[in-house]
Amino acid sequence: MAFCARSTTRVALACCLCIVAGLARAASYEIPKNLEQGWDAQVQFGALATFGVNDTSAISARTDLSYRGERFEHELVAKFYRSSSVAQVTRLDASGKQVVNSKGEPVTDRVKTTTSDRRFLSVQPRWFFTSRHYLFALADVDINEPDGVSSSTLHVGGVGYKLWKSRGHYASAAVGVGRRRFEPLSGEVEAESVGYVGLRFKRLLSETVSLSLMLDSDFGGEESYSEAEASLSWRVRGPVAIKFKYGASVNSRVVNPWNTFDDGVEAAMSVNLEVEVF
Repeated sequence: MAFCARSTTRVALACCLCIVAGLARAASYEIPKNLEQGWDAQVQFGALATFGVNDTSAISARTDLSYRGERFEHELVAKFYRSSSVAQVTRLDASGKQVVNSKGEPVTDRVKTTTSDRRFLSVQPRWFFTSRHYLFALADVDINEPDGVSSSTLHVGGVGYKLWKSRGHYASAAVGVGRRRFEPLSGEVEAESVGYVGLRFKRLLSETVSLSLMLDSDFGGEESYSEAEASLSWRVRGPVAIKFKYGASVNSRVVNPWNTFDDGVEAAMSVNLEVEVF
């Protein structure tokens, strides 16, 4: 724990130095000519259903809303993912033997299981003290009771850098320090100081195709958590696009993040319909 505290202190000191250096240049702030101001919003939908021995269903939705002014940029992200399965399970008696009816046929029960019910909300305001450097505050909450998460919250502040060409073509990196609080459905509540790293990259490959990469990771606590996402969007008509996406959440206990059978890995590959609202 002492090592973690020293590491977090070093990160905080580095952030402070960056802030002081950047604020000294704030007076020379100039609005980039290619900076697009105003609202930007996308909505994504995805669904899956299978039928057979087991019936499964999954539905996902995501909203990205942002507003950019001269110096301020505000971003809100909301995610929802729910998956469930229904199976006919053979009924057993107290001795473990199969229960049959008067016709000698096995008796079955319809069992429904919710495997995931994730609700995530993130808010991040940014203030640009130069045309590319900014201060930010991040607050998010993650709930997924079927996975044992009553709530997981993160509060972070720090500095970042954004190289902006257009809304569909940019790269950014941010580092900060803050606090994570994890409340499981059963067990003790965990709260600890953490460091934070966030990376974003979006590039237009053509007039209709774009590539997007995202990474959020906290470190310095007893366990670290990372969430990564890679997606390829193809605009088919007007504001409508088809998005091929792979996303994964991994904690530090995972030795091999590519092992999808590990309890510490939550990964999903999906095809979504994306609509640019404005």
